[in-house]
Amino acid sequence: MNNSILLRLMLPLAAWGLVFSSSLQTMVGVWMQSKTYEHCFLIVPISLWLVWQKRQEIRKLPYTSSWIPLALLILPAMLWLLGRAADISLFEHVASVISLQLILWAVIGTPMAKLLWFPILFLIFAAPFGEELVPSLQIITADLSVFFLNLFNIPVYREGLYLTIPNGQFHVAEACSGIRFLISSIALGTLFAYLQFNHWWKRLLFTGFSFIFPIIANGLRAFGIITIGYLTDMEHATGADHLVYGWVFFSFVILVIFFTANIFADPPAKESDFSLHSVSEEKTNKSLKVIGSLTMVLLSLGLWEQSFTSTEAVTASTKEMPKNVAPVAQSEWGIQFQHAQQHALGQSQDGTIEYFNAIFSLRQDEGEVIHNSNQLFSKDNWKKVTSKVVHLTPELDATEVTVANNAGKKMKIIYWYCIDDFCSSKPIDIKLAQATHLITGQNATAEVLAIASTTLNESTIRELAKQWQ
Repeated sequence: MNNSILLRLMLPLAAWGLVFSSSLQTMVGVWMQSKTYEHCFLIVPISLWLVWQKRQEIRKLPYTSSWIPLALLILPAMLWLLGRAADISLFEHVASVISLQLILWAVIGTPMAKLLWFPILFLIFAAPFGEELVPSLQIITADLSVFFLNLFNIPVYREGLYLTIPNGQFHVAEACSGIRFLISSIALGTLFAYLQFNHWWKRLLFTGFSFIFPIIANGLRAFGIITIGYLTDMEHATGADHLVYGWVFFSFVILVIFFTANIFADPPAKESDFSLHSVSEEKTNKSLKVIGSLTMVLLSLGLWEQSFTSTEAVTASTKEMPKNVAPVAQSEWGIQFQHAQQHALGQSQDGTIEYFNAIFSLRQDEGEVIHNSNQLFSKDNWKKVTSKVVHLTPELDATEVTVANNAGKKMKIIYWYCIDDFCSSKPIDIKLAQATHLITGQNATAEVLAIASTTLNESTIRELAKQWQ
């Protein structure tokens, strides 16, 4: 067998690309569409460059293969199946990259994988992750902004993510969470930690610094924008100024991380002296078995995934509306669940409360019950103020959202999802229930139920939601 690395990798990588093709396409699509993940285009070239830096040491090691990563492959394989069944892109993308890392380890063997541990592990930053942190980062940014404003005796009133100063109001939106800079900073900080430090504890400390510092710096950035608005009577720090300050902030963060790494950098490590006798050349049969087994496992995984990709039409009807509720075509609420196979919107005769219900099949060509294209309220007319979990029954926790419009009018929304008899307002619970039904071949429908009111008090709305449930 030709011991060229490229030839050894050719068949397993072809099978990997075939099986994970749809996940890889969506992953690259995220890189192209989101500025948060534009840096992902650099991850593979950087990893290849790091491997090239080790080319002299690679030549000293004979080629081997390993069964251990083949056994570990079952973990990302199941995560990927779960992601495909539940349509959780994060699971798909992370599982795709981890599978690639394990394939590389299996084909090049443990000794060479130890030498190339960082270039292989660095590939994980090609998976777009971190959006799940946005709500928490928004809260942290608001907390830090209020802290610094109080520190400088600038009057501020906070209501959720809205910060009001005497001459204006600011909203800590998703774009203000700092996630775009945080993810890039962690990737670069990890790279700097590997290149500049030799001791593992220094690398861990610096990686932690590259995570914490951007969060604090983003809080200072938000505080700075609010302060400029306060001092200039809102003539500055609005509109395009956010973009300008954002780029200045990002440049500052990267420079601080870069110079910190240089200040505390370790002296260059001596090149490792690998002995040709430390690792024996393996037999060709073992390599063939590992590569063949990898290919068969990957293809079997692809066949399993294809078994639950079919679309089934919904036969059930929407939930019956309460008495004295009449259907309406649209309302001020603006709730919208795209591509639902059936949906119903109703309003009570006195106009105090509205009901909404939509049904989906577990897997459709377009749309699903939990998707970022769905909206619980019109984002053009309403802004979210607060969100909390409410207990409707011992078996059901729903979510209550309070929204407000520009005129100060507030509306309360209570909603939950169901997969057959299982109901919850937690998206992850519904996703897992959906995946379980698909992987095990069970038929079911998915639905969302929601009620909203601008006039009724909290306890009355909850009681009506409990009765409808």
